[in-house]
Amino acid sequence: MRVVYRAWILMAALMVLVLGGCGGFEKPEEGPTSATGQGKGVPAKKPERIYSMQIGHSQPVDNPRHQSFLLFKKLLEEKTDGGIQVDIYPAGQLGSEASMLEQVCDGTIQGFRGGQLEIVPKMLVFSLPFLCEDRTQAERLVNSEFAREISMDSLKSGATILGIGDAGGFRQFSNSVRMIRGPEDLRGLKMRSNGMDTINKTLEALGAEVMTVPYNDLYMALKAGTIDGQENPWVNSSGMRFYEVQKYFTEVNYQFHPEPFYVNTRWYESLPPEYQEILAECTEEMMKENNRLIDENEVQAMENIRANAEIYTLSREERQAFVEATQVVYEEYMDNGLLTMDDLARMKRIIRGEEK
Repeated sequence: MRVVYRAWILMAALMVLVLGGCGGFEKPEEGPTSATGQGKGVPAKKPERIYSMQIGHSQPVDNPRHQSFLLFKKLLEEKTDGGIQVDIYPAGQLGSEASMLEQVCDGTIQGFRGGQLEIVPKMLVFSLPFLCEDRTQAERLVNSEFAREISMDSLKSGATILGIGDAGGFRQFSNSVRMIRGPEDLRGLKMRSNGMDTINKTLEALGAEVMTVPYNDLYMALKAGTIDGQENPWVNSSGMRFYEVQKYFTEVNYQFHPEPFYVNTRWYESLPPEYQEILAECTEEMMKENNRLIDENEVQAMENIRANAEIYTLSREERQAFVEATQVVYEEYMDNGLLTMDDLARMKRIIRGEEK
Protein backbone atom coordinates (compact mmCIF):
# COMPACT_ATOMS: atom_id res chain seq x y z
CA MET A 1 0.00 0.00 0.00
CA ARG A 2 2.88 2.31 0.88
CA VAL A 3 4.48 1.55 -2.53
CA VAL A 4 1.26 2.37 -4.39
CA TYR A 5 0.92 5.67 -2.52
CA ARG A 6 4.49 6.66 -3.37
CA ALA A 7 3.94 5.83 -7.05
CA TRP A 8 0.80 8.01 -7.12
CA ILE A 9 2.72 10.97 -5.60
CA LEU A 10 5.48 10.57 -8.19
CA MET A 11 2.97 10.53 -11.08
CA ALA A 12 1.25 13.69 -9.76
CA ALA A 13 4.57 15.50 -9.52
CA LEU A 14 5.42 14.54 -13.10
CA MET A 15 2.05 15.90 -14.32
CA VAL A 16 2.71 19.26 -12.66
CA LEU A 17 6.11 19.49 -14.33
CA VAL A 18 4.65 18.63 -17.74
CA LEU A 19 1.86 21.21 -17.47
CA GLY A 20 4.23 23.89 -16.15
CA GLY A 21 6.63 23.25 -19.01
CA CYS A 22 3.84 23.86 -21.51
CA GLY A 23 3.33 27.33 -20.03
CA GLY A 24 -0.26 26.69 -19.17
CA PHE A 25 0.03 28.69 -15.96
CA GLU A 26 2.40 31.44 -17.23
CA LYS A 27 1.07 35.01 -17.81
CA PRO A 28 2.26 36.21 -21.26
CA GLU A 29 4.54 39.22 -21.28
CA GLU A 30 3.19 42.44 -22.84
CA GLY A 31 4.97 43.63 -25.93
CA PRO A 32 6.12 47.24 -26.36
CA THR A 33 3.69 49.86 -27.63
CA SER A 34 4.53 51.21 -31.08
CA ALA A 35 5.21 54.87 -31.84
CA THR A 36 2.06 55.06 -33.91
CA GLY A 37 -0.08 54.44 -30.84
CA GLN A 38 -0.79 50.68 -31.04
CA GLY A 39 -2.36 49.27 -27.90
CA LYS A 40 -0.72 47.28 -25.11
CA GLY A 41 0.34 43.79 -26.00
CA VAL A 42 0.94 44.68 -29.67
CA PRO A 43 4.65 44.65 -30.55
CA ALA A 44 6.01 47.80 -32.19
CA LYS A 45 6.49 47.35 -35.90
CA LYS A 46 10.13 47.53 -36.82
CA PRO A 47 10.78 49.14 -40.21
CA GLU A 48 12.48 46.90 -42.73
CA ARG A 49 14.69 49.80 -43.81
CA ILE A 50 15.74 53.08 -42.23
CA TYR A 51 15.73 56.13 -44.52
CA SER A 52 17.97 59.07 -43.61
CA MET A 53 16.65 62.59 -44.24
CA GLN A 54 19.14 65.43 -43.89
CA ILE A 55 17.53 68.87 -44.09
CA GLY A 56 19.19 72.27 -44.32
CA HIS A 57 17.95 75.83 -43.93
CA SER A 58 19.39 79.29 -43.24
CA GLN A 59 17.41 80.55 -40.24
CA PRO A 60 18.50 80.51 -36.56
CA VAL A 61 17.06 77.93 -34.17
CA ASP A 62 14.53 80.33 -32.60
CA ASN A 63 12.98 81.16 -35.99
CA PRO A 64 9.56 79.72 -36.94
CA ARG A 65 11.18 77.85 -39.83
CA HIS A 66 13.38 75.81 -37.51
CA GLN A 67 10.72 75.43 -34.83
CA SER A 68 8.24 74.06 -37.36
CA PHE A 69 10.92 71.69 -38.66
CA LEU A 70 11.25 70.28 -35.14
CA LEU A 71 7.53 69.43 -35.24
CA PHE A 72 8.01 67.88 -38.69
CA LYS A 73 10.84 65.69 -37.39
CA LYS A 74 8.80 64.54 -34.37
CA LEU A 75 5.71 63.69 -36.41
CA LEU A 76 7.58 61.99 -39.24
CA GLU A 77 9.70 59.79 -36.99
CA GLU A 78 6.67 58.83 -34.89
CA LYS A 79 4.38 58.06 -37.82
CA THR A 80 7.00 55.92 -39.59
CA ASP A 81 8.01 54.14 -36.35
CA GLY A 82 11.53 55.46 -36.93
CA GLY A 83 11.55 54.38 -40.56
CA ILE A 84 12.64 57.89 -41.55
CA GLN A 85 15.28 59.51 -39.35
CA VAL A 86 15.52 63.31 -39.69
CA ASP A 87 18.61 65.46 -39.06
CA ILE A 88 18.14 69.24 -39.28
CA TYR A 89 21.00 71.66 -40.00
CA PRO A 90 19.94 75.28 -39.28
CA ALA A 91 21.63 78.67 -39.62
CA GLY A 92 23.36 78.01 -42.93
CA GLN A 93 25.52 75.18 -41.58
CA LEU A 94 25.37 73.49 -44.98
CA GLY A 95 26.04 76.64 -46.99
CA SER A 96 24.02 79.36 -48.67
CA GLU A 97 20.39 78.84 -49.66
CA ALA A 98 21.40 78.53 -53.31
CA SER A 99 23.98 75.91 -52.37
CA MET A 100 21.51 73.92 -50.25
CA LEU A 101 18.97 73.85 -53.05
CA GLU A 102 21.69 72.57 -55.38
CA GLN A 103 22.58 69.90 -52.80
CA VAL A 104 18.97 68.72 -52.77
CA CYS A 105 18.85 68.54 -56.55
CA ASP A 106 22.00 66.41 -56.75
CA GLY A 107 21.05 64.24 -53.76
CA THR A 108 23.78 65.33 -51.33
CA ILE A 109 21.03 66.19 -48.84
CA GLN A 110 17.38 65.18 -48.94
CA GLY A 111 15.55 68.38 -47.98
CA PHE A 112 15.70 72.18 -47.94
CA ARG A 113 13.26 74.99 -47.16
CA GLY A 114 13.85 78.58 -48.16
CA GLY A 115 13.09 81.37 -50.58
CA GLN A 116 15.19 80.07 -53.49
CA LEU A 117 13.00 79.84 -56.60
CA GLU A 118 15.60 79.48 -59.38
CA ILE A 119 14.38 76.05 -60.44
CA VAL A 120 10.73 77.20 -60.47
CA PRO A 121 11.06 80.70 -61.98
CA LYS A 122 7.32 80.91 -62.63
CA MET A 123 6.75 80.90 -58.85
CA LEU A 124 8.36 84.34 -58.74
CA VAL A 125 5.00 85.76 -59.79
CA PHE A 126 3.73 85.04 -56.25
CA SER A 127 6.27 87.57 -54.95
CA LEU A 128 5.31 90.43 -57.25
CA PRO A 129 5.14 93.68 -55.23
CA PHE A 130 1.85 94.44 -53.45
CA LEU A 131 0.11 91.39 -54.97
CA CYS A 132 -1.42 90.21 -51.65
CA GLU A 133 -2.52 92.32 -48.72
CA ASP A 134 -2.77 89.76 -45.91
CA ARG A 135 -1.97 86.20 -44.89
CA THR A 136 -5.36 84.82 -45.93
CA GLN A 137 -4.81 85.98 -49.49
CA ALA A 138 -1.23 84.67 -49.58
CA GLU A 139 -2.23 81.25 -48.23
CA ARG A 140 -4.99 80.94 -50.82
CA LEU A 141 -2.41 81.58 -53.50
CA VAL A 142 0.31 79.13 -52.39
CA ASN A 143 -2.22 76.36 -51.66
CA SER A 144 -4.02 76.73 -54.99
CA GLU A 145 -4.15 74.43 -57.98
CA PHE A 146 -2.24 77.13 -59.86
CA ALA A 147 0.62 76.78 -57.35
CA ARG A 148 0.61 72.98 -57.71
CA GLU A 149 0.84 73.31 -61.48
CA ILE A 150 3.82 75.65 -61.18
CA SER A 151 5.53 73.38 -58.63
CA MET A 152 5.87 70.62 -61.22
CA ASP A 153 8.69 72.60 -62.87
CA SER A 154 11.06 71.60 -60.04
CA LEU A 155 11.01 67.98 -61.21
CA LYS A 156 13.19 68.92 -64.18
CA SER A 157 15.99 69.79 -61.75
CA GLY A 158 15.66 66.68 -59.59
CA ALA A 159 13.63 68.18 -56.74
CA THR A 160 10.03 67.60 -55.63
CA ILE A 161 8.07 70.34 -53.85
CA LEU A 162 6.04 68.78 -51.03
CA GLY A 163 4.44 72.04 -49.91
CA ILE A 164 4.72 75.80 -49.90
CA GLY A 165 4.77 77.96 -46.79
CA ASP A 166 5.50 81.52 -45.75
CA ALA A 167 9.14 82.60 -45.69
CA GLY A 168 8.57 84.84 -42.67
CA GLY A 169 5.65 87.17 -43.24
CA PHE A 170 5.29 90.32 -45.32
CA ARG A 171 8.54 92.12 -46.01
CA GLN A 172 9.59 95.55 -44.77
CA PHE A 173 12.38 98.07 -45.49
CA SER A 174 15.14 99.20 -43.16
CA ASN A 175 18.26 101.34 -43.53
CA SER A 176 20.75 103.41 -41.56
CA VAL A 177 20.54 106.67 -43.57
CA ARG A 178 16.99 108.07 -43.43
CA MET A 179 13.40 107.11 -42.79
CA ILE A 180 11.63 105.75 -45.87
CA ARG A 181 8.20 107.35 -46.26
CA GLY A 182 7.93 107.52 -50.05
CA PRO A 183 9.51 105.91 -53.12
CA GLU A 184 11.89 108.86 -53.48
CA ASP A 185 13.49 108.02 -50.11
CA LEU A 186 15.00 104.84 -51.55
CA ARG A 187 16.81 106.65 -54.35
CA GLY A 188 20.55 106.15 -54.09
CA LEU A 189 20.41 103.84 -51.08
CA LYS A 190 22.58 100.72 -51.29
CA MET A 191 19.95 98.07 -50.52
CA ARG A 192 20.69 94.41 -49.97
CA SER A 193 18.90 91.72 -51.98
CA ASN A 194 19.16 87.96 -51.71
CA GLY A 195 19.29 87.89 -55.49
CA MET A 196 15.59 87.18 -56.05
CA ASP A 197 14.53 88.82 -59.28
CA THR A 198 11.35 90.41 -57.94
CA ILE A 199 13.29 92.01 -55.07
CA ASN A 200 15.91 93.32 -57.48
CA LYS A 201 13.36 94.73 -59.88
CA THR A 202 11.24 96.27 -57.12
CA LEU A 203 14.22 98.02 -55.50
CA GLU A 204 15.46 99.20 -58.89
CA ALA A 205 11.99 100.56 -59.73
CA LEU A 206 12.21 102.57 -56.50
CA GLY A 207 15.63 103.99 -57.41
CA ALA A 208 17.83 101.99 -55.02
CA GLU A 209 21.25 100.56 -55.81
CA VAL A 210 20.86 96.78 -55.44
CA MET A 211 23.61 94.70 -53.85
CA THR A 212 23.42 90.93 -53.38
CA VAL A 213 24.64 89.65 -49.99
CA PRO A 214 24.13 86.13 -48.54
CA TYR A 215 21.68 86.11 -45.63
CA ASN A 216 24.19 84.86 -43.07
CA ASP A 217 26.65 87.63 -44.04
CA LEU A 218 24.06 90.39 -43.93
CA TYR A 219 24.50 91.54 -40.31
CA MET A 220 28.23 92.18 -40.76
CA ALA A 221 27.67 93.93 -44.10
CA LEU A 222 25.18 96.30 -42.42
CA LYS A 223 27.48 96.84 -39.47
CA ALA A 224 30.45 97.62 -41.71
CA GLY A 225 28.38 100.06 -43.79
CA THR A 226 29.05 98.10 -46.99
CA ILE A 227 25.33 98.45 -47.60
CA ASP A 228 22.81 100.98 -46.27
CA GLY A 229 19.75 98.85 -45.85
CA GLN A 230 17.84 95.64 -46.39
CA GLU A 231 14.36 94.20 -46.71
CA ASN A 232 13.04 91.33 -44.60
CA PRO A 233 10.01 90.33 -42.53
CA TRP A 234 9.80 91.51 -38.92
CA VAL A 235 10.51 88.05 -37.55
CA ASN A 236 13.71 87.73 -39.58
CA SER A 237 14.95 91.23 -38.78
CA SER A 238 14.37 90.69 -35.08
CA GLY A 239 15.83 87.20 -35.00
CA MET A 240 18.98 88.34 -36.80
CA ARG A 241 19.18 91.47 -34.58
CA PHE A 242 19.34 93.83 -37.55
CA TYR A 243 18.00 96.57 -35.27
CA GLU A 244 21.49 96.74 -33.78
CA VAL A 245 22.89 97.96 -37.11
CA GLN A 246 19.84 99.68 -38.65
CA LYS A 247 18.19 102.85 -37.35
CA TYR A 248 15.10 103.24 -39.55
CA PHE A 249 12.41 100.62 -40.31
CA THR A 250 9.36 101.15 -42.51
CA GLU A 251 6.27 98.95 -42.37
CA VAL A 252 5.40 98.70 -46.06
CA ASN A 253 4.21 95.06 -46.46
CA TYR A 254 5.40 95.15 -50.03
CA GLN A 255 6.00 91.49 -50.74
CA PHE A 256 5.16 87.95 -49.66
CA HIS A 257 7.70 85.19 -50.29
CA PRO A 258 6.57 81.64 -50.97
CA GLU A 259 8.78 79.11 -49.19
CA PRO A 260 8.85 75.74 -50.98
CA PHE A 261 9.92 72.58 -49.17
CA TYR A 262 12.15 70.79 -51.65
CA VAL A 263 13.12 67.12 -51.36
CA ASN A 264 15.36 65.11 -53.66
CA THR A 265 13.10 63.37 -56.18
CA ARG A 266 15.11 60.13 -56.44
CA TRP A 267 15.11 59.77 -52.66
CA TYR A 268 11.40 60.60 -52.43
CA GLU A 269 10.45 58.09 -55.12
CA SER A 270 12.51 55.39 -53.37
CA LEU A 271 10.22 55.61 -50.32
CA PRO A 272 7.32 53.19 -49.82
CA PRO A 273 3.98 54.75 -50.87
CA GLU A 274 2.80 54.90 -47.25
CA TYR A 275 5.89 56.93 -46.31
CA GLN A 276 5.21 59.34 -49.16
CA GLU A 277 1.69 59.87 -47.81
CA ILE A 278 3.04 60.42 -44.29
CA LEU A 279 5.56 62.96 -45.64
CA ALA A 280 2.72 64.91 -47.25
CA GLU A 281 0.74 64.87 -43.98
CA CYS A 282 3.72 65.99 -41.90
CA THR A 283 4.58 68.73 -44.40
CA GLU A 284 1.06 70.14 -44.18
CA GLU A 285 1.24 70.19 -40.37
CA MET A 286 4.69 71.79 -40.50
CA MET A 287 3.51 74.62 -42.75
CA LYS A 288 0.50 75.31 -40.52
CA GLU A 289 2.81 75.48 -37.51
CA ASN A 290 5.26 77.73 -39.37
CA ASN A 291 2.56 80.21 -40.31
CA ARG A 292 1.04 80.12 -36.82
CA LEU A 293 4.40 80.86 -35.23
CA ILE A 294 5.08 83.73 -37.64
CA ASP A 295 1.79 85.39 -36.72
CA GLU A 296 2.40 84.72 -33.03
CA ASN A 297 5.96 86.07 -33.08
CA GLU A 298 5.42 89.04 -35.39
CA VAL A 299 4.05 91.40 -32.72
CA GLN A 300 6.91 90.63 -30.34
CA ALA A 301 9.43 90.99 -33.17
CA MET A 302 8.11 94.47 -33.95
CA GLU A 303 8.34 95.43 -30.29
CA ASN A 304 11.94 94.20 -30.13
CA ILE A 305 12.79 96.39 -33.09
CA ARG A 306 10.80 99.38 -31.81
CA ALA A 307 12.78 99.27 -28.55
CA ASN A 308 16.02 99.69 -30.49
CA ALA A 309 15.13 101.59 -33.66
CA GLU A 310 12.42 103.77 -35.23
CA ILE A 311 9.44 102.24 -37.04
CA TYR A 312 7.28 104.20 -39.47
CA THR A 313 3.99 102.78 -40.75
CA LEU A 314 2.84 104.03 -44.14
CA SER A 315 -0.58 105.58 -44.52
CA ARG A 316 -2.87 104.14 -47.19
CA GLU A 317 -2.05 107.06 -49.49
CA GLU A 318 1.70 106.67 -48.94
CA ARG A 319 1.52 102.94 -49.64
CA GLN A 320 -0.41 103.61 -52.86
CA ALA A 321 2.52 105.70 -54.09
CA PHE A 322 4.73 102.59 -53.78
CA VAL A 323 2.12 100.48 -55.54
CA GLU A 324 2.09 102.84 -58.51
CA ALA A 325 5.88 103.15 -58.61
CA THR A 326 6.31 99.36 -58.86
CA GLN A 327 3.78 98.61 -61.60
CA VAL A 328 6.72 98.57 -63.98
CA VAL A 329 7.74 95.23 -62.42
CA TYR A 330 4.49 93.64 -63.65
CA GLU A 331 5.12 95.06 -67.10
CA GLU A 332 8.63 93.60 -67.18
CA TYR A 333 7.32 90.18 -66.18
CA MET A 334 4.75 90.28 -68.95
CA ASP A 335 7.46 91.32 -71.39
CA ASN A 336 9.71 88.39 -70.45
CA GLY A 337 6.88 85.87 -70.63
CA LEU A 338 6.78 84.77 -66.97
CA LEU A 339 3.43 86.49 -66.46
CA THR A 340 0.41 86.74 -68.72
CA MET A 341 -2.78 88.72 -68.33
CA ASP A 342 -4.60 85.41 -67.83
CA ASP A 343 -2.15 84.44 -65.05
CA LEU A 344 -2.67 87.75 -63.30
CA ALA A 345 -6.45 87.52 -63.60
CA ARG A 346 -6.37 83.95 -62.26
CA MET A 347 -4.20 84.91 -59.29
CA LYS A 348 -6.53 87.76 -58.42
CA ARG A 349 -9.53 85.39 -58.49
CA ILE A 350 -7.67 83.00 -56.17
CA ILE A 351 -6.70 85.85 -53.84
CA ARG A 352 -10.33 86.99 -53.66
CA GLY A 353 -11.45 83.41 -52.90
CA GLU A 354 -13.31 83.01 -56.19
CA GLU A 355 -11.14 80.08 -57.38
CA LYS A 356 -9.30 77.26 -55.61
